[in-house]
Amino acid sequence: MKRLLSVLSAAAVLSGGLFFAYLVQPPPLLRRLPVPCSAQVLDRDGKLLHLFTTQGGYWRLPARLERIDPDFLRLLLACEDKRFWSHWGMDPLALGRAVMQLAGHGRAVSGASTITMQTVRLLHPRPRTVLSKLIEMAEALRLERHLSKQDILETYLTLAPYGGNIEGIEAACFFYFQKDAARLTPSEAALLISLPQSPERRRPDRRPAQAEIARNRVLDRLAENGLLSADQAKLARTQPVPAKRQPAPFLAPQFSRQLRALQPEKEMLLSSLDRAVQEKMEAIAAQAQQRLGEEGKRTLALLAVDNRSRQVLAHVGSGGWRISSLDLTKARRSPGSALKPFIYGLAFEQGILHPETLILDRPGRFGSYGPDNFDRTHHGWVSVREALHRSLNLPAVQVLERVGPQTLLSRFASVGIFMGRNQGEAGLSLALGGTATNLRDLTALYAALADQGEFRPITFNPAAPPGPENRLLAPAAAWQVDEILRSLPAAAGLQTTARIRYKTGTSYGFRDAWAIGYTRQHTIGVWVGRPDGGYGKRTTGAELAVPVLLQAFSALPAQVEAADSLPAGFQRFSHNQLPPHLQYFSRSAAEQSQPRIYYPVDGSSLNLGDNPVFVLKAHGGTPPFHWLINGQPVAKEQQGEIISCPPPGPGLARITLIDSQGRRDRVSVWVNLEN
Repeated sequence: MKRLLSVLSAAAVLSGGLFFAYLVQPPPLLRRLPVPCSAQVLDRDGKLLHLFTTQGGYWRLPARLERIDPDFLRLLLACEDKRFWSHWGMDPLALGRAVMQLAGHGRAVSGASTITMQTVRLLHPRPRTVLSKLIEMAEALRLERHLSKQDILETYLTLAPYGGNIEGIEAACFFYFQKDAARLTPSEAALLISLPQSPERRRPDRRPAQAEIARNRVLDRLAENGLLSADQAKLARTQPVPAKRQPAPFLAPQFSRQLRALQPEKEMLLSSLDRAVQEKMEAIAAQAQQRLGEEGKRTLALLAVDNRSRQVLAHVGSGGWRISSLDLTKARRSPGSALKPFIYGLAFEQGILHPETLILDRPGRFGSYGPDNFDRTHHGWVSVREALHRSLNLPAVQVLERVGPQTLLSRFASVGIFMGRNQGEAGLSLALGGTATNLRDLTALYAALADQGEFRPITFNPAAPPGPENRLLAPAAAWQVDEILRSLPAAAGLQTTARIRYKTGTSYGFRDAWAIGYTRQHTIGVWVGRPDGGYGKRTTGAELAVPVLLQAFSALPAQVEAADSLPAGFQRFSHNQLPPHLQYFSRSAAEQSQPRIYYPVDGSSLNLGDNPVFVLKAHGGTPPFHWLINGQPVAKEQQGEIISCPPPGPGLARITLIDSQGRRDRVSVWVNLEN
């Protein structure tokens, strides 16, 4: 009798609570909606790249019914709330059954909590007491009056606990099964139904035996109620439960953190990155990092860009998050020789140079500036093509002297690329890396070379309209630079049908090693160096960065090389077909007429053997010419620029050329008469 009175008293209190629920509006629980979820960085196709925990430290993804397996929803409601779609927040039949079982057995045999009541508890957890249950019922009725059934079920499936800091069906599917909730097996569905009832005791990654027992109980119940066939339940029992949690997606970590910092209120962060390309580039970078060794000292950064849209397909901020969390694609460093193609491009545009123009590679001073080639060897007269192929320093400095350092920097600035700190003080060291830039800007500049000199800024936004077009180089000049870079020998073992144009750079003290390359479809930039900007070992861009660059191109989709076509009005010329003022380069217009000894090259060694003829070649100057070897005339006045004379004796020979205006040039060579 006392037990019956207790039940009746509880029913009376419940009735009063329900009546009170209708008097108070609106439900305060609505303030907690929508439920905050983990921020997701997505690639261009909506694939997950990077995931952040919520402010409370939970992995939580939004649940959408249209993206969840309908069979799972059917089985879940059959187990948890059979009349979910018809009740008003509480199920009177389930409640009556629970009350009668409580009266008959003296303990709870089956629960009466509906999905709506469980949602209330997830939104506002309370101690498990009779009063809390009454409040949950009242709040459930109020919640049903303000939310649709779909909204309530989605909120529940977003907040349901699945062990540890995993909340929601989508997060559970990802961390336990590495998939979304669109397609679930009966075994997976049964495990997911059982976990929220006791998430910590049944965590499959920590207590797989308990998880398997709980799953099997759900399978038995579903089979008994005819929701699964006996064969389906039997097969599901044989399938193992996941033994561990999968790691959270951690692609493009530096970029992802920057993107989230720019849009902290957004949970779905779209990017231009391509997940498949990003995964490949990060794997290549990780392999390269292992080769670099010296953990914490040297690392690398990489960018891959689609030339047509200028969208970034892959961003590697360092060789590994543990190596450096800095985004080194933004680090401002010396570009070494990587600017040389643009120096020559401006000279082509100004009409003072041609790829077949001969330029003198020998020591010289430029005021107080005395540069030298990287290997300290000199090659005499070389074509501009060869000078760029070999990345010779002295020819590049000569051309920059004619073009003007400020002209180059101003051209970069006109397209939004700003280098160095004091552009007004730029000097000729600019040709050898005497400025500061970063991988993003260099990659954007080389993408312009791939697009006939048309510059557009690179972007990480897949929905951004094409950026403004600015002319970096005239089409003919860009084509000439491209043609020189394209004529470099193809790398051995490279698995691509397209010809890669690339340029390397090595900064002073071997601090930075660069390789920037492009095809018609893609541009890739690679930087190797120390995050702190310290000195490096004696290694170059060709040794460190080029192998990574070539690997990266091999990992891209098949490249198709379009047929080469000349710019409108442009013709190919050999050296001898060039106009006289383009056949040889001089540092200034006044120097154009200076006499120069073309052959032999200063500092060279000649093995003449028993050859009775010694050839001397000159250009420039005003004839007639006088030639002297070791101070002695070797012939009468000569009108031509080429003469033949008997060879001097063995040893050092000092050769002097004097034109009719008294202007002269000198070279010294070593003569060897032995075979």
